[in-house]
Amino acid sequence: MNNIKFLWLTVVLSVLFLSGFSQTAEEMTYIDGEVMVQLKNKQSIDKLVGAYDFFQNNKEDVQVISERFHIYLLRFDGLKTTNRQVLSELRLHPEVINAQNNHFIELRDGDELIPDDTRFDEQWSMKNTGQNGGVPDADIDATDAWEITTGGLTVFGDTIVVAVVDGGAFLTHDDLDFWKNRNEIPGNGIDDDENGYVDDYDGWNAYQHNGNVPTTSSHGTHVSGIIGAIGNNDLGVAGVNWQVKILPVAASSTSESVVVEGLSYVYVVREQYDLSNGAEGAFVVADNCSFGVDHGQPENFPIWEAMYDSLGRLGVISCAATANANWDIDEEGDVPTAFTTDYMISVTNTTNLDAKRTSAGYGLTTIDLGAPGTSILSTVTNNTYGLKTGTSMATPHVTGAVAFMYSVADTSFMDFYNNNPGDGALLIKEYILNGTDTLLTLVGKTVTGGRLNLNKSALLLLDRPDLTVIPDSFYVELLINTTTADTLTVVNTGSDTLHYTIDIPDQPGWISLSQTAGTLAESEFDDIRVSFDNNGLDTGDYHCQIVVDAGEVGADTVPVTLFVYTDVGIREQNDVLSEFHVYPNPFSSTVIYLDFTSGESGILKLDIMDQAGKIIRYQKLKIARGTNHMALKDLHMASGVYFYRLMLHDKTVRSGKLIRK
Repeated sequence: MNNIKFLWLTVVLSVLFLSGFSQTAEEMTYIDGEVMVQLKNKQSIDKLVGAYDFFQNNKEDVQVISERFHIYLLRFDGLKTTNRQVLSELRLHPEVINAQNNHFIELRDGDELIPDDTRFDEQWSMKNTGQNGGVPDADIDATDAWEITTGGLTVFGDTIVVAVVDGGAFLTHDDLDFWKNRNEIPGNGIDDDENGYVDDYDGWNAYQHNGNVPTTSSHGTHVSGIIGAIGNNDLGVAGVNWQVKILPVAASSTSESVVVEGLSYVYVVREQYDLSNGAEGAFVVADNCSFGVDHGQPENFPIWEAMYDSLGRLGVISCAATANANWDIDEEGDVPTAFTTDYMISVTNTTNLDAKRTSAGYGLTTIDLGAPGTSILSTVTNNTYGLKTGTSMATPHVTGAVAFMYSVADTSFMDFYNNNPGDGALLIKEYILNGTDTLLTLVGKTVTGGRLNLNKSALLLLDRPDLTVIPDSFYVELLINTTTADTLTVVNTGSDTLHYTIDIPDQPGWISLSQTAGTLAESEFDDIRVSFDNNGLDTGDYHCQIVVDAGEVGADTVPVTLFVYTDVGIREQNDVLSEFHVYPNPFSSTVIYLDFTSGESGILKLDIMDQAGKIIRYQKLKIARGTNHMALKDLHMASGVYFYRLMLHDKTVRSGKLIRK
């Protein structure tokens, strides 16, 4: 969804929701005696103001907010009527697209969000104030990022899960939130969810090929806490994410086959989630592998690397710890951090002095970035906390950052990710790498030359370009053998540069575009002329679609209907039906209403058509001269755009668009 549509929808829904509460509760949030309206066209504003007694028809009571989008600020006497009453009536007006209060806005000073976890002041990697002789701000700027979100859920409500491939974890730690397979009955010896793994209620033990996850691994517990220790719970420490679920997979040693079995389990659980639309499995977006083979040569481990590729295509980024030795991995080799798969992020260790730790691997082409990994406080076994050092501690900061990004992402990104999980995962990786803070000790020794910065990466994701296309459909009525034109507006409502192309699949000859590609900076727009020429066409309906594609940002499809009519009579006799209203529109129930005044009595024929022009509803309505109020019931239609046509004496007297939410 694009930002403008989503913003307007959110605001309108919010106003409708709040209207159920007392006026007193609302008075603190908006300016009394002022409302904002968005109209279908600017010519309607004078008619709108003149139609209601609560507007005084004074020029100073109407302020143009956006001429381009026909948005106006309207003032009225708040002592004579209420904002709620004004909005209720305005929303029924056929020319009003949106109507809302003029809300107060607060200036946000960008304060950090400091959790109340009792030992947070010892977590220098999240916020370095110079404690223990460190360099202030030699951290991942977590407290700034937490002002955006604290992790755990996507914008669509998916629970974010991170697989920790390690030696197990202390599953009853009060400061950790472990994923549970609710479709599996623990201990019954049956594969209840039929995913190929018996009793995998807590995760998987690839050492013993069962669901009994070892609970004595201090290492796995420590890694889990860095990624997702519960934040702001007045206990212990806070993870990069405060609410993320941890999926423990015991598979970090003994042999490569164990590792592959563990990664395969992660794959199955995520695939299960996708195939069941979230009813089974887990929404795993990253796995953490804080282990490896010193001097390992990737060509000898093709199956392990192939598992990372397979996970990546599902949308899972694998984060890997490099060697705990001052080796050039480009020269010495390492597994997995010398793998060339695009779906892995390789990590080295930095200190509280913002420098690469001496005993940590590096590589200009193999090691992507650094992250804090020296004297890191996190959860350990027996419900306690402890310090650990190593690339094993650096890597979960990055893994946690990957998971965090999915809670930052907006609807347009998540739509793209859900439809293109592999490409979406690579974009997340790109934001992580491009958001680093440059460190001299990493320049020339890592791909990015920098250390993880959670806040910068999150802001890069938030500042993506965003596509808005106006209008969302065309319905054109045109006298036979004539031409006309309209305007398609493409807007970049995001912050980065947007590149787009426009296509009309199986383009018919009666429609053409003045432009089929463009580049837009922030807030820029292109007006594209859409020309219609029905010469040589018979009377009737014609259909096509305009597709505006912005690549990874997403695409919008604009349905087009052209109705060609003859000059025998008048195509649409608007004078027959006056004061015409269709409401609610958009609608979400199975009933809509028609209010109008008719100049004559008779039988009104109603057609409702889908975007392909197929009539999905036909109904005869008996109307009387004068005022008519009619209910159209049992409108069991899927969400989408539809068109209606009202005919009297075989002549169209009204037509328009219906939107089913």
